[in-house]
Amino acid sequence: MSLNPAAALSSLDSQVARDYLCDALQLPQSIAPMPHLCAKLAELTAHEETDSVQLVRLVQSDPMLAGEIMRVANSAALRPRNAIASLQQAVSWLGVATVRNITVATVLHGEVFSAPGHEPEAEELWREAWLGGLWAKEIARLRRKHVETAFLAGLMHRAGAALALKLFARFERERRTALDMQTFRSLVVEFEVPCGRLLMSNWCVPSEIQEAASEWRSYRSSREVDLAGTVNAAHLLTQHTLHPQLLDEESVLTDTVFEQLGVFPDERVVVLEQRDRVRQVSGV
Repeated sequence: MSLNPAAALSSLDSQVARDYLCDALQLPQSIAPMPHLCAKLAELTAHEETDSVQLVRLVQSDPMLAGEIMRVANSAALRPRNAIASLQQAVSWLGVATVRNITVATVLHGEVFSAPGHEPEAEELWREAWLGGLWAKEIARLRRKHVETAFLAGLMHRAGAALALKLFARFERERRTALDMQTFRSLVVEFEVPCGRLLMSNWCVPSEIQEAASEWRSYRSSREVDLAGTVNAAHLLTQHTLHPQLLDEESVLTDTVFEQLGVFPDERVVVLEQRDRVRQVSGV
């Protein structure tokens, strides 16, 4: 983990960093407030029939978002026979739900998964989040159960860690000092859940998604055991996708989380066969 050149804090002094974040969490609206683009999107898609023209205009207001939607629409896994040439075509081809998912993901990436001085760590968390959303959707599609909800829960499952990373990086800049690697990582882990819940509350994420995205590691005791289990399985598939040399196919296929979800061995193979498709859509 990279650190800015500065005087390192002792483990004892790391309490200062802990107090800094505790104080910050007492001012929730100052930490990752809901972006205007997401608020407008929620308002626009709340109606049964979404105006596609207005949706295209909203997407056009953010060049990065427009580019990502065009990339996904033309990815090898999703593109039609003829390449999509316009944003209007892309929005029509992907559909409102997918455009909404891409919008939330793109905004989340820019707003939360950014930690000056710790860019590699922030980007690694982003890959886990983005792939987690896509894998959760694949699992839910197989089970024909809460598909879009699963995507958002998977997408959000590393957001708390990313926000904690961002805030501790801000602490280092403001105090012109640096936490040692072990302390920095342990503090991110310590504050991952409260930061994630705060972020999702600010962004008006439904309570069942907040629970699943926060408690996926201990999914068996979660109030949303099924959705949290889906996120847990998605994280497992994500780790295999990113680091197959560390987590092999057999370990994934035999993990007990799939038994909890009622996914049979042959169905697990079917899910795992979507690796190339997921990679193509994610761009990872």
